[in-house]
Amino acid sequence: MTWHIIMVALVWLSVSNSANSQDIISPHPNIQPQDVIKIQLKSLQQNNKPSLDAGILQTWAFAHPSNKIMTGPVERFTLMMKSQNYKNILYHRDHSIELIFKTKRYSQFAVSITTLDDQKMIFKWELEKVQKGEFSNSWMTTSVSPPLLSVNSL
Repeated sequence: MTWHIIMVALVWLSVSNSANSQDIISPHPNIQPQDVIKIQLKSLQQNNKPSLDAGILQTWAFAHPSNKIMTGPVERFTLMMKSQNYKNILYHRDHSIELIFKTKRYSQFAVSITTLDDQKMIFKWELEKVQKGEFSNSWMTTSVSPPLLSVNSL
């Protein structure tokens, strides 16, 4: 009987994990850089939906391979997203995205967020097209600055 319960639990975990991975949007050449940021911000805004840290996992899915080398495995990336520099992006109230610069392979945006406690923060968000491999010609995030500006609302 105990073996049966363990097997059912393992099957359930397997199914729920695959369902969550199906919720992840993968990079694709048809997704424009501003849309990549929108996907990431919307996911981070609701980080724990549909599962724990799903927003961080979605954001990680669009991390450029060079970015993944710098940030380490997803567990380390998760810790970074919950650190002092980036924790306010999680569950933020509102955001806006403004194009600063774009070429055929590189884009830079100013991303403004309003935190849950009504602070305004601005981040520099950079993306590049992947040159080879599984996500060739897809826009992916190469870096997000720590907050460049933090202004308390009146």
